[in-house]
Amino acid sequence: MWQSSSVYNGLHVKLEKRMSHGLQLQTSFTWSKTIDNASGSFAGDNFALDYTSLPWFDMKLNRGLADFNIGRNFVVNGLWEPPTPQSFKGPAKWVLGGWQLGIIASLADGVPFFANFGSSGDPLGQINPTLDVPSRVAGAGCNSLVNPGNRSNYLKAQCLQIPRATPEAIAAGCDTMHSLPGTCFNLLGNLGRNTMIGPGLQNFDFSLFKNTKIPKISETFNVQFRAEFFNILNRANFSPPPLTNLQAFDATGVAVPGFGTITTTQTTSRQIQFALKVVC
Repeated sequence: MWQSSSVYNGLHVKLEKRMSHGLQLQTSFTWSKTIDNASGSFAGDNFALDYTSLPWFDMKLNRGLADFNIGRNFVVNGLWEPPTPQSFKGPAKWVLGGWQLGIIASLADGVPFFANFGSSGDPLGQINPTLDVPSRVAGAGCNSLVNPGNRSNYLKAQCLQIPRATPEAIAAGCDTMHSLPGTCFNLLGNLGRNTMIGPGLQNFDFSLFKNTKIPKISETFNVQFRAEFFNILNRANFSPPPLTNLQAFDATGVAVPGFGTITTTQTTSRQIQFALKVVC
């Protein structure tokens, strides 16, 4: 079934202050939503938290947030050249003049994903890896399926279950011949595609430049010292749990250790680099 559809709606706001009095600012904010039923362009062209083959027999089952959807994205970049008093001459002007301070701030929501559970064989008949979709548990504490800020238990395993063998499920074709009575391993749960949202991003980069112009050589000759600080606050921006940690239950219905554990970050730790640049 080589077909899919996608819809994008968004609001984009941009504010810009052009260079004046030594200050320049650019601000961009995007509030958007992308909904589709498949985000890859061909089989196997999947994103980090996508599955290579989603249920093909009813594409409406796959409708949800796109794998690359980011709800809100806010970026600010600025440059400031502190003024040098005209009264400064000689060494004072050389030391205190020619400085530039820059900043890039990025704030964004996380990307979506969803959990699964293991099953033996191919109970859904879709020539897919042995994975199935669990159901959400209604009750206190399960309005949200994530624990923000909890790296070792980011997902609430207690809020997910294998589809139950209710009378309606049995009428729909529930296969009760498995090791966990009262469940339906061959039926899709009600957990929608990409209904979980990963950790967001907060990153701040800072730069400090010192320009030393030497007009005796040429009008444009400049020796620039650069100090750049990436992720200056050294904030750990965690990624969503990897696919290997998104299986809530195994083929026997037993909870899988490590479910919902975050193991990687989106950005590096604080990094500082120094450079000397000559502009002729």
